Amino acid sequence: MIALLAIVSVFCSLSAQRASETVTLYGKDQLQGFTINVNNYPQAVVDGAMSNIFENQYKLKGSKKKGYHVYENQQCSAFGDARYDLYFTTTEVGKKNNKAVQVTLVVSTGNMNCVTFANDPRTSRNIVSFLEKFDKEVEHYDITLRIQDLENKLTKLHKERDGLLADSAKLVDKIANTTEELKQLSDKLEKVTAQVATMQEEFNNTLDAGLKAQLDEKTKEKQSLQKTQASKQKTLTNLNDNLVKVKAKLRNNATEIETADKDLKALRQSL
Repeated sequence: MIALLAIVSVFCSLSAQRASETVTLYGKDQLQGFTINVNNYPQAVVDGAMSNIFENQYKLKGSKKKGYHVYENQQCSAFGDARYDLYFTTTEVGKKNNKAVQVTLVVSTGNMNCVTFANDPRTSRNIVSFLEKFDKEVEHYDITLRIQDLENKLTKLHKERDGLLADSAKLVDKIANTTEELKQLSDKLEKVTAQVATMQEEFNNTLDAGLKAQLDEKTKEKQSLQKTQASKQKTLTNLNDNLVKVKAKLRNNATEIETADKDLKALRQSL
């Protein structure tokens, strides 16, 4: 009978999206409560939205027991002036293409004396009204979470941008220094190459052994300079390639920041 009531409650809630009375299990205890379905949001968001209402709006202190959020012997003005024990849980219901999150809420005046329309119609109407307005709270909570995610994303993107700008500045300095070193190497190599040519011509004319030793030494110096020049040129090419990559990342970063800023502005305006 309990299972049948629960199934009927789920069916009615899925089709009409109205709060209704239900019977639920809290451990081995049968509790009478109220249920409603919320569409288009993940269970974690729906669960978090209800916790947010009780714990942040109404400042209740709760705990998790037997799969429920429980708030014992506390006043919640949404339901009335009395002190209540509140129990709620969320579960996914429906089929793959028609899923919803079912919220089950039990309000007790103590000792598991659950509020129902039969014993307390006024409080029951408050509970139903609370649940039937809950989808707006879920929407607001979801937007708040998305705003927080975007704010965190923007913080990360701005930090990334600062790092890329620093990397770009370092690369520009290294390119400038390497370019200057290459210029100095080129000037020196040009000078040594001219000296080698002159000494070679003199040696060809004199075949002087002493001059030959000097020519060999100068030729080695030229070869060393050429090797260093080639290495520096490779370094310069790599630095320029890295700068191109950093600039591309900066452009992507700027686009992401612009998009996130627009999305954040739109979400804030929707609150």
